[in-house]
Amino acid sequence: MILSEASKCDHIVAMNLDSCRAVAVAIAATVFPTDPRSIGACRGLLPGDAYARAALAIADRRPGQALILTGFPVGGTCETDGPPGAMALGQALKRLGWEIAIVADKTTGPVLSLLLGELGPVETIDGSRDDTREMCDALRQKYSAELVVAVERPGITAGSRLMNMRGEDITRLSSPLDCLMRAPLTVAVGDGGNEIGMGALAPYLDAHDVIPGVSVTRATHLLLSEVSNWGAYGVVAMLDLLTETDALPNGTTDAKWIERLVDAGAVDGLSGKNVATVDGHPLRTTGKILAQLSKLLSAHRGQAKSG
Repeated sequence: MILSEASKCDHIVAMNLDSCRAVAVAIAATVFPTDPRSIGACRGLLPGDAYARAALAIADRRPGQALILTGFPVGGTCETDGPPGAMALGQALKRLGWEIAIVADKTTGPVLSLLLGELGPVETIDGSRDDTREMCDALRQKYSAELVVAVERPGITAGSRLMNMRGEDITRLSSPLDCLMRAPLTVAVGDGGNEIGMGALAPYLDAHDVIPGVSVTRATHLLLSEVSNWGAYGVVAMLDLLTETDALPNGTTDAKWIERLVDAGAVDGLSGKNVATVDGHPLRTTGKILAQLSKLLSAHRGQAKSG
């Protein structure tokens, strides 16, 4: 048995586990339609039902304090991939009764606050200071989080540095937040190899020279997607299925989030341009991904009712 048959929380819906796994596999395929960064082979190193495992682990835990780590510095500001996914996950967690706090760095914090501040307090760590680790430890003690979720957040390398996809050292700009991942349950979403959570795949990524600066930080549950926002939306879709909530955004909502970020100065992570795209993808692409996820949920719910 891959998924737990017994739950500790009343809001988990009783459902056929084989069907749940099938939906999780379909979600994983939906959020990874192509492989521009050549990490698709890594999907085979993770459980096929990874999205179900992560969502069930969240839904099966009594709600408490959660921390969300996001914000990848690009060009002195924040990129558009990460914050929208964090927003959707934060909203889903709040519906389940979780208290939310966001942790970012001095570079990305001002942009993130304008969107994610709706979820809860936004704490910022200044990577240019020598006491960054002490600041993170203080936050860990302040919140005593039961759950930590990282969405497109740079993770430390074997040399304790933070690197972007071009191999540039961004440690002083980005602030290592990896020590916050010491929590009872951690979930990470990434798309390139240098994000928090990719430690489980580090040996493969290093051996195949996929990206410079592979992160060695691990998470209880690692989820891969072509775009990290899409992976976060996949988790929300799975949570909706398990808990009969309706937190998955549509394309219009995602577009509004992206436009708010761009208005605040965010940039596309690939081009570095202040435009409403995510890793080179126009807004309509994410809209199609969200529509496919919604269709998966509707189909499964329809089968459950007819069964």
